[in-house]
Amino acid sequence: MKTKNNVQKTILRSVAVIVSFVLISITVSAQDFWKKLLENSSFNQIALAMMETSKETAELPLETTTIDFNSVLLENEFEPELEMENWMNNENLFGVFSFEMENEIESDLTLQGWMLDENLFQVEQNMEMPLEMEAWMTSEKAWEI
Repeated sequence: MKTKNNVQKTILRSVAVIVSFVLISITVSAQDFWKKLLENSSFNQIALAMMETSKETAELPLETTTIDFNSVLLENEFEPELEMENWMNNENLFGVFSFEMENEIESDLTLQGWMLDENLFQVEQNMEMPLEMEAWMTSEKAWEI
C-alpha cells in the first residue's frame, strides 16, 4: 500500500514538472505572438497607427507645457490693503471675559449619624478573618535573594 502511494506521488510530481516546462516554453514562444498576429490581420494598420501616435505623444517636448505652467506660477498677484473698521475694535465683541477667583475654605469633616448606622452597611458580611502566620512567610528558602 505504501509503495502504491509513493508511486502515485512520484507520478504526480513528474507530471507537474512536465506541465510547468510546457507552460514556460509556451510563454517564451508567445512573446512575438501579438506582433505576428497583427501583421497577418486586418487590424495591422490601426494598431500600428495607434502605436505611432503613442510614441509621438511620449516624445513631445515638455518645455512648452512647463513654460506656461511656470509663467502662471510666477505671476505677481496683488491684493488691496485691508482697512480697520469700527466693529473690529469693539471690545464687547472680542473682549476676554474675566473671572473672579475666590478662595474657597473647606469646612472640617465630621461624623454624621448615618455613617455609624450598621444596618446601612451590612457589617457582618464585611468581617475579615484575623491574619495568621504561615510557615512559608518565615522560611528563608522562600525569601532568598
